[in-house]
Amino acid sequence: MGSFIGHILPGTLFLLVGVWHIWGSVVRYVSNPKTFRVHVWNPVPGFNGRLKHLELYVISIGAFIDLCVELLLATHLRFFVDGSLNTTYFNNFEHSGMLLMFLIYGVVTLFSEKTRLVCALVLIVIMWVISC
Repeated sequence: MGSFIGHILPGTLFLLVGVWHIWGSVVRYVSNPKTFRVHVWNPVPGFNGRLKHLELYVISIGAFIDLCVELLLATHLRFFVDGSLNTTYFNNFEHSGMLLMFLIYGVVTLFSEKTRLVCALVLIVIMWVISC
């Protein structure tokens, strides 16, 4: 298993985003139970809409930073040994795959909220993942 600090930092980010989702859902339900719908993300109110997409930025940037740490820093860029994947870093590769999905979720959702061209981006991301 990884180090304590390597789990507490990303875990705290997951906890904060999860608490934000619970809080946003409860507030929206209490304010109007008849029109309540579950949302994939919760906009941040106030500040004249400037922080509306803060949650998506936190997820995207946090996933990207953690992905870089897991894939580049922790593996010391030794992906292959004698022509095959380095089995020492299988855990890092697994974490990188999980973080890639969070990164794709954050970027696709943010892009779809900003431009409304989500279908085009989803196709681009699918083609990019297949080509890798």
